[in-house]
Amino acid sequence: MSWQELSPQETHDFIQIVKDERLGPLFDPHCCKIKKHPLPFYNQGQLISIENFRIFPPTVMDYIECCDEYVYLDGSPEPFLSLNSNGHLTLNENTIIDYLQVYLSYVIEQPENILLLKNPENMHFKSSFYMDFHFDKNNYSEKDIKITDFSPENGFAIHSPFVFNGKIDRGIAKISPNGTISVKREDIR
Repeated sequence: MSWQELSPQETHDFIQIVKDERLGPLFDPHCCKIKKHPLPFYNQGQLISIENFRIFPPTVMDYIECCDEYVYLDGSPEPFLSLNSNGHLTLNENTIIDYLQVYLSYVIEQPENILLLKNPENMHFKSSFYMDFHFDKNNYSEKDIKITDFSPENGFAIHSPFVFNGKIDRGIAKISPNGTISVKREDIR
């Protein structure tokens, strides 16, 4: 992802919008670095990350800004579904993979965390203790991601390698037109 750091004025303005008075030190603009990344699947959407250096270890809070609507990414699907229900989501063959990757990066699925294996060299588990991951990741690339069903009216299906709790397996993601996602393993090891 390509990030752009906010100017001091943009930082101040953003913090004024999202701050919670009960958590004052977390939202001190003098102790925060804020950066943004465009999200092509949302109308005027941006992923905004606040990193607070005053607290140890540094605390990171991520938000999506979309058409003057701000949602905190709390690990649940609700922030995405809220924006989607307001008509901000645009899914097509150019945006569906990015949506899937961002959604899975921020929504903690139960009973296991699932990530899209888009670029193995930039994965969260790169320095992980999962030995299988270190050996298996070299067998995959972005070319392994296939959109097999594409219909804005009926939803989408994507066959791809995914990381299921640190282990790589092929899976299929089903994305509904309203942006809800389910991922299942194709073959369990």
